[in-house]
Amino acid sequence: MKHNEKREFEGKDLEIALREAEDYFGLPRERLAYRIVKEKSSLFGKQRKIVIEAWVKDEQQEEDLKKFLEVLKEKLGLRGAFRCRDLKAHMLVVEYTGEDYYLLTENHGEVLNALQYLLNKLFPYIGKKIITDTHNYRRHRETYLRRLARKVAERVRETGEEELLFPMEPNERRIVHMVVNAMEGVASESQGEGPIKRIRVYKLKDA
Repeated sequence: MKHNEKREFEGKDLEIALREAEDYFGLPRERLAYRIVKEKSSLFGKQRKIVIEAWVKDEQQEEDLKKFLEVLKEKLGLRGAFRCRDLKAHMLVVEYTGEDYYLLTENHGEVLNALQYLLNKLFPYIGKKIITDTHNYRRHRETYLRRLARKVAERVRETGEEELLFPMEPNERRIVHMVVNAMEGVASESQGEGPIKRIRVYKLKDA
């Protein structure tokens, strides 16, 4: 059994790629975790190839995660509790409940985002992407980012002057890019190094 190994597999569809992973690891797919790396399609949209990265799930890591969260709670002096729940087959939500939840959401959720990044780095073989949340912060944050992106894009389109938004983690940047790039006459790009970057919103020259 090839533990602690991630490997790419490809096929004409997801089913074939997963079979390749099952054959390589010698395990049923229930024991494997995977993520889609890329999909290539023909000129007319018919899928030709899919590439996935697969690895063996480490069930012990989920228990280790829960123990780590208890230690972290004490170190941070939090009075509430962390709980883990499956969101989808490939996502695990680590949710904090407590009256002092605001300690995690200050400065645009800086601590909450840092915790999410840390957990995904420390527990890569848990078989799921870890999402941190507290008091529906992620949902409210998405609503705020969509409104902000639309407002900034409209202002940039009207004035012609580009704007640079505050630093964001990858999931938040994806939301902003989707909103801005769906609007006519404006575009956006990420700037900076590392996982936390800023977004530049600018007017297209031919707009």
